[in-house]
Amino acid sequence: MTSPFAREDGGGFDAVKFFDIARQVGHGRALGMDFHAGGDNWAKLALPWREELVGVASSGILASGAIVSLIDTASGMAVWVTLDKFAPLVTLDLRLDYLRPALKGETIIARCECTKLTRRIAFVSGVAHGGDPDRPIARSVGTFMLHR
Repeated sequence: MTSPFAREDGGGFDAVKFFDIARQVGHGRALGMDFHAGGDNWAKLALPWREELVGVASSGILASGAIVSLIDTASGMAVWVTLDKFAPLVTLDLRLDYLRPALKGETIIARCECTKLTRRIAFVSGVAHGGDPDRPIARSVGTFMLHR
């Protein structure tokens, strides 16, 4: 059976197609993330600032949970583009080191890279920033279990 996320030519994983579907339902729809780009082992997603995602009302600082979700999703995308197919994943461990708050009005960009892939485990690292990669909001490392 062909994956609904396969490229039109019948080839591997189509990240744009996946994201078009994921943005229409549940968590993807609630957060409003956007797919920006992807490569052989990386994916870049964006989370536009919105009032309902604010964690500190008086300052407009984005809630950390929204950033965790963005990085977790970008990490999974990085694994799928590395595999060149969609496969069920489980986040085993995801660590974020926050370096500064996500300020009012900032669109958060997360770029995550699958750095190693074993038979059952994927290792991913990433960074989230507000448009300037030299001024990160958070850095991440994670491990994901593959169901093959």
